[in-house]
Amino acid sequence: MMIGIDLGTSNSLACCFKDGKCVLIPNRFHEYLTPSAISIMDDGTVEVGKIAKQRKISHPDVSATNFKRDMGSDKIYKLGDKSFTPIELSSLVIKSLVEDARIFLNEDIEEAIISVPAYFDDTKRNATKLAGELAGIKVERIINEPSAAALAQHIHDDGEDKTFLIIDFGGGTLDISVVDAFDNVIEIA
Repeated sequence: MMIGIDLGTSNSLACCFKDGKCVLIPNRFHEYLTPSAISIMDDGTVEVGKIAKQRKISHPDVSATNFKRDMGSDKIYKLGDKSFTPIELSSLVIKSLVEDARIFLNEDIEEAIISVPAYFDDTKRNATKLAGELAGIKVERIINEPSAAALAQHIHDDGEDKTFLIIDFGGGTLDISVVDAFDNVIEIA
């Protein structure tokens, strides 16, 4: 089974195409958004999501957020006595989303398409792909968020040729893109 993942700076989510429609996948708290946060618990286990975000306030020395901004860099995050790269931290978020999807769908998740901001260069895109692989899945494709939005609307409009202005108010980024959609081609102008 393949899922789609929006690996966000502040929040992430997963979805799949099932029964002819896109279905959002809830996490273990029955919420669709999973905070992109990591925290090392007192017993050494790694917590991802809502609890990790809450612990960022009370335990900032063992918690991390906003690491997606550093994808493709050599930055190291020290969480207590453990060290992590942005790729490793992102892989923990992806792994959590994949596990939630596996439980929700009752199927093994082997592949994913991951959306990334329009400004992600090849280094950041490759780092995102590595994070997916480190999480144990094959990343079939990395797609720009504006392209994903335009593609969804293009399909909804039955493939009618259009030009879109895509405004992405993300938690950590603001992207504005002009996108042409024609003959099943999505092109960022």
